[in-house]
Amino acid sequence: MSAAIPTPRGLPLVGNGLQVPVEGTHRFFADLAAQHPDGIYRLNLAGRHVVFVHDPDLVAEVCDESRFYKPIDPPLAHVRDFAGDGLFTAREGEEVWGQAHRILLPAFSQRSMKAYFPQMLEIAENLVGAWSGRSEVDVSDDMTRLALDTITLAGFGQQFRSFEQAELHPFLQAMGSALTEAMNRTRQLPMITGLKKRADAAYKSDIAVMQDTVDEVIRARRASGEKANDLLGLMLEAADPLTGARLSDENIRNQVLTFLIAGHETTSGTLSFALHHLMRNPHVLAQAYAEVDRILPGDTVPTYELIMKLDVIPRILDETLRLHSPITAIGLASREATTLGGRYEIPAHQKVAVILKPLHTHPKAWSDPETFDIDRWLPEAKAQHHPHAYKPFGNGERACIGRQFALTEARLALAMLLQRFAIADPAGHRLQIKQTLTIKPDGFRLRVRPRLPHERLSFDEPVAAASETAEVHASGVRLRVAYGSNLGTSEDLAQQIADRARRSGFDVTVQTLDDLAADLPAEGVLTVVTSSYNGKAPDNAQAFDSLDIPAGALDSVRFAVLGNGNTQWATYQAYPRRVFDKLAAAGARPIVDRGETDAAGDFDGMAQAWLNGLWSALAAEFGAASQTETGPRYSVEVLGEDQIRPAVVSTQAHPVMIMSVEELVGDPAGLWDFSREAPRPASRRSPSSFPTASPTPPATTWPSTPRTTPSSSTGRCTPCASPATW
Repeated sequence: MSAAIPTPRGLPLVGNGLQVPVEGTHRFFADLAAQHPDGIYRLNLAGRHVVFVHDPDLVAEVCDESRFYKPIDPPLAHVRDFAGDGLFTAREGEEVWGQAHRILLPAFSQRSMKAYFPQMLEIAENLVGAWSGRSEVDVSDDMTRLALDTITLAGFGQQFRSFEQAELHPFLQAMGSALTEAMNRTRQLPMITGLKKRADAAYKSDIAVMQDTVDEVIRARRASGEKANDLLGLMLEAADPLTGARLSDENIRNQVLTFLIAGHETTSGTLSFALHHLMRNPHVLAQAYAEVDRILPGDTVPTYELIMKLDVIPRILDETLRLHSPITAIGLASREATTLGGRYEIPAHQKVAVILKPLHTHPKAWSDPETFDIDRWLPEAKAQHHPHAYKPFGNGERACIGRQFALTEARLALAMLLQRFAIADPAGHRLQIKQTLTIKPDGFRLRVRPRLPHERLSFDEPVAAASETAEVHASGVRLRVAYGSNLGTSEDLAQQIADRARRSGFDVTVQTLDDLAADLPAEGVLTVVTSSYNGKAPDNAQAFDSLDIPAGALDSVRFAVLGNGNTQWATYQAYPRRVFDKLAAAGARPIVDRGETDAAGDFDGMAQAWLNGLWSALAAEFGAASQTETGPRYSVEVLGEDQIRPAVVSTQAHPVMIMSVEELVGDPAGLWDFSREAPRPASRRSPSSFPTASPTPPATTWPSTPRTTPSSSTGRCTPCASPATW
């Protein structure tokens, strides 16, 4: 049975339009959501009818991209005045969106985050330096400077040096004014906007400042002749891998403007809200300080690998985005007439808004929803989340392409601030929110001072032993390494596996999953490394995804699957799971459990742990042993007399007396012909005496290897990390 979508009473002609306040529109829509517990209501905004949705199950329906799409309506339609057909504001039918998206995807891969990290670190150090000379800071202002300088340096190779200026960069001032005017025009009737000549002139002036700034960035890059592999370099040099088309100069300007706007507005807001929540939740602040003291003790300079090992700080950011997402709503529209929840009739091209604060605090999806609780993001709790109850980065194919860039930048900045400063809010800031295209705290100031040594926690954790890496000897065994990869990360890992396998004696073939689909193995080992893109197969794995492999076709094949993904996406590991299930259903037997890596976490550590398990399993399969069982107990290094001093010689080193030197190879005539017959097991033995504390053990005898020793040299022998049986 169909039901009418509830609509608050309005006025003739303008409907509910005059009820929407000029300031705090996000609160107005959230308050209306609280009055509609069924999770849906409709407003008539001066003739523009919009359905607002916040129930997680209804949100799941409107996020189905086969039924709903992203329209470019106000305020995005006004942002198009200066961002044009950039990724954020391009309309669905504009071909340039797909071209730019495919060109720019590699710039946001996991390996690209590593490449950007030095620039992120440089700007974060500028922030730390700026705070070091102050006792009170304007949080939102400085987070805006941080985010703008980071995206301009990492993405476009430009230094705005915002922390060296008392006033915000002219680009930021112009952008803030233009976004405010875009929001004002959203609330006004077009005839009212047309009458405001002074506001219109200022708006056009701000747009000119932004476009001139971007044009100068592009001009400087072209003039330098630099071939950088950053965002601007890709846009200037790369072609669409599907169509071969290049981006026009106008579109490059639009894309740069889009990244400068979207790349700093959301990150600065997230960091500002995160610090607000830490001030209101001292127990969480204490956890964050403890984690920083453990992973970044003292003045440790952060590395990408260390930052990705953080756990508490990422959960702080996730919970911050739940309660205060800088983006307050997602705009959608129905492709054709449909029904929501089995009872709400939706006409074709109906505008729909997913309001995020009511969604992110809906009791159907969240317990104690208004409480700041970072334990919601522990792996076991996260696995129980409603898949469509958390949308701070948008939805589906049009979701934020730079989410990993933003989160990596935010992790680093927050970790470095907590590493260096004691942060307090003695005035008891009451949160006031400023809204333009996004929201962020307004007038948010904090007291800061350098942390004192006695305030830091000390962790006497034992150094983790190096993980065991197995040596495999599989002469002639066939091993296929197949990958599905759009951004290159999965392909990189596949090549690493192939290189190691070749050294281990495997007969290796590396291919895409689509190539594998045309030539399935009948025997041997198959290793698959693949990612998932919004739940779909990568571009070079489409044929394999649609392939129907008969049961029993792979009975003689052993296989392993490593899936790469990002837990920020609801479709995390969707395609790798399908690959694993498909191979198993065809009769192939897994060598190890399916592996998972998370670009939002310790990606490298997770990959290495799975690879270690793979090599150990292959070693067991082919009868080889691990290095810790067969490796040398001692390492020998020859030193000249000038090097025999404490600064060079390890305290674990022992002097070795060379008793004799013998040539083991002489005239090759009459020696074994290895091309006709492999060498037989044999060894030469020579005694070596080790001076040790009494009682003196008998001299150790070991197989010797040919070595010549300079007459004026001595040796040192250092115990290796792992014992072995001689």
